[in-house]
Amino acid sequence: MKTLLALIVAAFVAAPAFADPANANCPTSGKPVDKTVTSTYSKKISFCCDKCKTKFDADPAKMAKEVAAYKADSGKCLVSGKAIDATKTSEFKKEVGFCCAKCKAGFDKDPDAGIVKVK
Repeated sequence: MKTLLALIVAAFVAAPAFADPANANCPTSGKPVDKTVTSTYSKKISFCCDKCKTKFDADPAKMAKEVAAYKADSGKCLVSGKAIDATKTSEFKKEVGFCCAKCKAGFDKDPDAGIVKVK
């Protein structure tokens, strides 16, 4: 029993800290973020080829608007619009900070609309 408890405590202590939010100001209010009030925006993106995947992976933040509008079930590559190859995927992931829980709740209702406001 002590060993199990020690393993659980060790895993908790060794767990990585959350990354700082990608933004300094709240996308809703424009106020400085409270680093303890965050949401993780995540979306799986599919591509037609390695060239498109590499282009996206080089600077995913540059395509935030396209990511927000991307529909995974469209069957089309985010970059070229061609048919996707299901083995060519990336994940767009961003930790977003907010000034308060109210702003976070608004973002969480429609993260695709909110992510385009993150700077």
